[in-house]
Amino acid sequence: METITVKYRAREMAWPEKQFLTKRARISFDKLTDFFSKNYSVLYKMIRENSLQANEAPCTIYYSVDEAKKEADLAAAIPVYGELKKTEGFEKVVIPASKALYINYYGSCDDMKPAYDELEKYAREHGLKKKWMIEQYFFDPAVEKDSSKWRTDIYFVVE
Repeated sequence: METITVKYRAREMAWPEKQFLTKRARISFDKLTDFFSKNYSVLYKMIRENSLQANEAPCTIYYSVDEAKKEADLAAAIPVYGELKKTEGFEKVVIPASKALYINYYGSCDDMKPAYDELEKYAREHGLKKKWMIEQYFFDPAVEKDSSKWRTDIYFVVE
C-alpha cells in the first residue's frame, strides 16, 4: 500500500483586529469534544442574549499545549461584533491587527500535526515569534460525517 504525503504551504496574511467571546479552561485531550460541545452552544446563547453578532465561524484559541501531559490551556471562541457586557465565567478577548501565518487544512482534527509542523518551520525560518495560535472550524461533525471534507484554518498570529 502506498503512503500519500500531503504537503502544506504556510502563507502570510494581515490579521485584522478581532473580538472574541470565549470560555477558557485547561482541558485534557480526551475531554475536548465534551468541552467544545457544551461551550459553543452556551457561547451562541450568550451572543443572542447580548444582541451581539457572530460574524465568523467558531474558533479555538490555544494559549499552551502540553503534549506530555496531554492537555491544553485553550478557549472556545466565537468572533463577535458589538459591545460585550461583563458575563460571569466568560471573557472578551481582543487579538489586535498583526501579521499571521495560516494554512487551510482539510481532514480530521487528529491528523493536523504536519500542518502545524509546516507553520512552526516557516515561523522559525523567518524569525517570527508566535503570539497566538488559533483554529477556525468550517464544518459541523454532526452534519458532515466525512472528515476529509472538514476544513480548519490554522493561524499563528506572529510578531
